[in-house]
Amino acid sequence: MAISLAHLRDQLAASPIVSPYPHDLAVAIICDTFRQGSQKPPSEAEWEKLEKWVKNPLFREQVGMLAHVLVASELRKKTVLYLTADRTPMARLQQFFEEVNPLTAEMIRSNAFRQEEFLRKWCSALGADIEGETEQQSKERLKALDYRQAVTDLRKVEEARKQEADRRTKMLQEAQQKDAEARGWRE
Repeated sequence: MAISLAHLRDQLAASPIVSPYPHDLAVAIICDTFRQGSQKPPSEAEWEKLEKWVKNPLFREQVGMLAHVLVASELRKKTVLYLTADRTPMARLQQFFEEVNPLTAEMIRSNAFRQEEFLRKWCSALGADIEGETEQQSKERLKALDYRQAVTDLRKVEEARKQEADRRTKMLQEAQQKDAEARGWRE
């Protein structure tokens, strides 16, 4: 019953999204998925509350991408199998949309790593197993793919480079100052 990411990615590659799903259609697709799993989907008011709660300007395009991957692959069928009464649809959606921020639809469509991250985060929200991986391996892979962490790490590296450049500039200025002082003393 584990989810094969490789198979999902093959299916998605064979069915590229031509244009973004309208938000209402995307919400309907996701709600229908919950209905197929015998769960009461979020109401329109709950969707609005969720959008305000996650405070994510990319929310609507991420909803559209989730709808696309559910329709264009067997993920919808697998999602239905993993839906259980232990968590509400809202709890799953809230977790997912918090975790996929700041992935854009374009990143998910065009970047293999971001697409894998998106799929893995949906699987995580479902509590689904990834085919060929232990739970620990899945967590480690998701951590390695985490775009937010990559951006944070990049900023740290850039800051360290800037500090090193500033330190070298200061050392060079001090050396030039000492050289100028020594030259004045010799003349």
